[in-house]
Amino acid sequence: QRMLPPPLPTTLDASIAAGLVKQHGRLQPLDERQAVLCDASIERVQPSWRPALDAALAEWLALPKEVTGLSLIAVYARGSIVRGLALEGISDVDTLGFATVSHSDADSELKAWQSRGSERARRMRSAYPFCSGLEMRLVCVPERSSLGGWLRGDAAAPASLADTQLRALDAFRLASQAVCLHGSDLVPRLPPPVPRPRLVLEQSADLARASRAVAALAVQGSSDKALAVARWAAKRALRAGMELAAADYGAFSRDLLPCHRAISAVLGQPAGSRSLLVLQLACMPEEEVARQGGGEAVAARLIHAAGRLAQACDTYHLARHFSQPLLAFEQLPETPPLPPALLSAAASFAVAPAATSSATAPSGFESVQAALSEERGRWARRAVVARARAAASSPRYSLRRLRRREAEAGREI
Repeated sequence: QRMLPPPLPTTLDASIAAGLVKQHGRLQPLDERQAVLCDASIERVQPSWRPALDAALAEWLALPKEVTGLSLIAVYARGSIVRGLALEGISDVDTLGFATVSHSDADSELKAWQSRGSERARRMRSAYPFCSGLEMRLVCVPERSSLGGWLRGDAAAPASLADTQLRALDAFRLASQAVCLHGSDLVPRLPPPVPRPRLVLEQSADLARASRAVAALAVQGSSDKALAVARWAAKRALRAGMELAAADYGAFSRDLLPCHRAISAVLGQPAGSRSLLVLQLACMPEEEVARQGGGEAVAARLIHAAGRLAQACDTYHLARHFSQPLLAFEQLPETPPLPPALLSAAASFAVAPAATSSATAPSGFESVQAALSEERGRWARRAVVARARAAASSPRYSLRRLRRREAEAGREI
């Protein structure tokens, strides 16, 4: 008979006392614009981590020699190290570089550089065993593009960037949790980092992708990798809840413990209890993972728990932003005029439909009726979609996603 895993504590204090959750993390206050105040600085870097940070920068400075025509604009460190919160054996050196490229054949050289990422991470772990790895994310654009001009600070470049460009730059994290290590500091030219629902809009796709990866890795017997993927999805779910809670909570954090506390305080139940389970499963030490059935079992539970938390976040989000009906007829625009060709055809058949039968109708009457009906239907569909899009413009939801989430709102899985 299959043994059930031992029960987990039902409160946060008991979870911390049992060693399942570390008392770790820090809130970042919001300013008068509701923007996150950056708490990262070189001075906060713990002394033991400074050489690892220098080694990462040396890797970046070697990049222009490996890619023809590449200009390195700026290099940033972000996350726990520059916030003074690095944990040995857990934290990695998380860096982000920005560059422009002029050479038309640089793609192959860039791909070759990216393919050596695991080799660079191994060198980092070998030189600094307390470091879990090295992340070097590169944002490289053609120098003649609008974003390339903005990165270089050209006078002719646009002063502000589109949402897609800001996402490509990871502008929110750059402005709220990063420090410039080399080159021109881009942050003063970025918009203030105001928390808004971003991850919550991506949760469905994130969880589906993570679920498929966990299932495939379980078949391969890679339980450690499966657990790593599930923990990634869990972190995304907790941080999505933090984005929803930040404005009412008065602070923001990407650290998991503060995320859970904010979710419990603002979103209430059942989000709070679901958030606690995600936190426990994501943070439990290896010996507890073994007691709970191993990496494969914990990964499967974590994906399920993250999905339940995501549902609670979506329910809160819909209730907060979409409590009014999407469609009210008095808010619809006036019916647009019919096409002139259709009007002239209809005028030639000025016969009342009620008094007209198929036997007495002039030739072509049915086709005009069908065309008029089709035109009315086309306008009605356009009006409904336009109203739905206008109501959902911030944040951006598809009509299909809204209908599905509204149907699921308040229903337990």
